[in-house]
Amino acid sequence: MKILLVEDNFFKREKIVDFISSTNEHDIVEAASYNSGLTSAISEKFDLLILDMSMPTFDRTESDMGGRFKVLAGKEIITKLKKQNRLIPFVILTGFADFSVDTDKLNLNQINDLMALVGETYRGTIFFDSANSKWKDDLNNVIESLKND
Repeated sequence: MKILLVEDNFFKREKIVDFISSTNEHDIVEAASYNSGLTSAISEKFDLLILDMSMPTFDRTESDMGGRFKVLAGKEIITKLKKQNRLIPFVILTGFADFSVDTDKLNLNQINDLMALVGETYRGTIFFDSANSKWKDDLNNVIESLKND
């Protein structure tokens, strides 16, 4: 299975890659920003897209903080992929329970409801907590369900 992981936090990205690699043989491509994630999702074929919800516009470097921070970058990537008929099965994997956009505030349940409107390619929202292994079980269930499709 070929998986695209779009996650800007190095620690979280490393934990996710280590977990996926430990469960099965998967080809994992990593992206660390809105732009690199969208570019990879458009230019290559993947079986699963794992997205953080909030991330910078560009990859961070030692001298650049990655441009403007996008609170709902994951949603924006999904919207663009859907418009281009490039949407594949995806899951939101986030460490935040709330997202503030201007004066609006969305919680995980609201994000889940919003993403569910996309259709059957949406495989759920998973809350990442490094002190808890529930996210691993949830992510493994998504991966296993795709293998059986």
